[in-house]
Amino acid sequence: MPQNEKFEDYSAADLEPGQLERLRSLENELRETTNQDIILIAYEENEAETS
Repeated sequence: MPQNEKFEDYSAADLEPGQLERLRSLENELRETTNQDIILIAYEENEAETS
C-alpha cells in the first residue's frame, strides 16, 4: 500500500491554543530526554461520508 493511502481518512487536527502548547511542551520534553529532534503531529479521523 502506498504511504499516502494510509492517511487519506485523516486530516490535521484543529487544536485549541492550550492543546497546541501541551503538544509543543511534550515535543520539548522528548527532545531533552532523547537528544533527538522530535516532532509530534496531531491528526483526526475524517467524518464518514454518507450518501
